[in-house]
Amino acid sequence: MYRLGIDVDQVYTTAVVMDHQGKLHAIAKEATIFDNLLNGIGIVLEKILQQTDQADKPIREVIVGTDYFANALVEGRQLAKVCSIRIGQAESTIPPLYGGPTLIHQAIGAATFHVQGGHEVDGSPACLEPSRQDVEEYVRSIYHLGFEAFAITGSFSPVNQAHEMLVAKWIRELIGENYPITMSHELGSVGFLERENSAILNAALSKVIIHSLKGLEELMNQSRIDANLSFTQNDGSLLSYHSVLRHPIRTFGSRLSNSFRGASLLTGLNDCVVVDVNHSDVCVGVIEGGFPREKRRKQKIAGMGVNLQMPDITRLSYEGQLHVNDQLLDSVYHAIQRYQPRFEPLPIVFVGKESASLAAVFKYPWADVHHPSHYENASAIGICFAPVSGSVDRIYWLEDMNREETIQLAKVEAMQCAIHAGAIPETVFVQTVETIPLSYMPTKALRIKVKAVGALHIHAGSA
Repeated sequence: MYRLGIDVDQVYTTAVVMDHQGKLHAIAKEATIFDNLLNGIGIVLEKILQQTDQADKPIREVIVGTDYFANALVEGRQLAKVCSIRIGQAESTIPPLYGGPTLIHQAIGAATFHVQGGHEVDGSPACLEPSRQDVEEYVRSIYHLGFEAFAITGSFSPVNQAHEMLVAKWIRELIGENYPITMSHELGSVGFLERENSAILNAALSKVIIHSLKGLEELMNQSRIDANLSFTQNDGSLLSYHSVLRHPIRTFGSRLSNSFRGASLLTGLNDCVVVDVNHSDVCVGVIEGGFPREKRRKQKIAGMGVNLQMPDITRLSYEGQLHVNDQLLDSVYHAIQRYQPRFEPLPIVFVGKESASLAAVFKYPWADVHHPSHYENASAIGICFAPVSGSVDRIYWLEDMNREETIQLAKVEAMQCAIHAGAIPETVFVQTVETIPLSYMPTKALRIKVKAVGALHIHAGSA
């Protein structure tokens, strides 16, 4: 059975078909049609099907990776107007989307309402419950302003999401089911402002995601492809099609994560520095254990803090056509040095459609430099072999269990999340564990972040 990876970037839509052993069977490429994303995907699907025999080895997994929604946000294109509701004990003086460009603020037109409620760090309710009357009065008062989506953020909602779900229920009962609602606990992480920004930006994308992807399943059916449909998310792992429709913001770092994993797969290197060269910039990062290293803090989108799992990238922009000169070579060298360990430097892998001229002249005296075949399709190849992941990021209280037992519990929860998302149970393993003591809290509080990954369970198809 085959897996089909489709990479949609700002210039090209590229599709590759591979088998479970990593052999490449078909490649197709077409210019990306931004006004009609599905048309571009349909064209490459038609070209792919001309090269593959569906009767002999059918395509059972279709995986899409794209930075389309990130670009739509940065450009302020087709964004929904968002009403943001904060649930907490005290009003914050810091507005949502602080530090964001005027273009995005104007496109989203966010209005913010504060309602009493929320929870404490241990999950216990704050002093007051949210007021249904207050929420309904506010929603009625802004209804005529044309808001198209809602973002709800409660204090410590990743620990206890009850108040966010309650307010969402009231809004749906008042105005119906046709308004997308993003609840911040669905995007994880404890920090309030970053979680709120992520929820608002996700809600703002609710219009463009429907416009661009509605009908994708029908397109697969018309192409007679009986397959699971997934997308890659920020860390390069899989996200179901219906999850992407709810949380398009999870795709923001996916294109580079896909390219980095493709570089690892093409070279067989589980640990290396990757240089991705495309039409507008050079991006440098590192692969650790076959996966992109995550940016640990201060993740930002268009200057706004978010709480997403983003790859740790150094981005070098250039104007117009790529010209390899001493200044560019020096900039790439210094970017690579940021990721190299002090001893035993990692190999360096160049990939990306525009990487040939830079890779040909780049010299590094302390480690091997690779420019693998199919370098221009690294992102699509990385998409084909995207794993399934499950993660936990929450505060645990060391009362009934000791520290080691609590960490083990978090590992089990992360592995179960991966299995629930479609991973084959026997392939799931814990990739990373991070424990963060909360110095401003009692010693019983411990924040634990765990990520588990596994191979995707292959869809068997119709009988």
